[in-house]
Amino acid sequence: MIQHVVLLRWNKLADADAIAAVSAAFAALPAQIPQIKSYHFGPDKGIYPNNADYALIATFDNAASLRAYVSHPAHLALLRDVSGPIVESFSSAQFTLT
Repeated sequence: MIQHVVLLRWNKLADADAIAAVSAAFAALPAQIPQIKSYHFGPDKGIYPNNADYALIATFDNAASLRAYVSHPAHLALLRDVSGPIVESFSSAQFTLT
């Protein structure tokens, strides 16, 4: 199993409605992309300073499933239309679950 972790930082256009739209769009993806085994996401709780603004953690069976998710039209539309306009920067990492 592969864990895919994404950390997002918002730009100045990111208001509460835009962030809620990102969450709603993420929530819709598992029904559209069967390769997703688990999917967790949400805004940072502000417990530590300088954290990312938002995180997503997804689990996939293997690298091919992750690549299918990344290139899926529903995911690409989310990136282009929903999160893309409010993302200042992002980072990601993938690791094998043990």
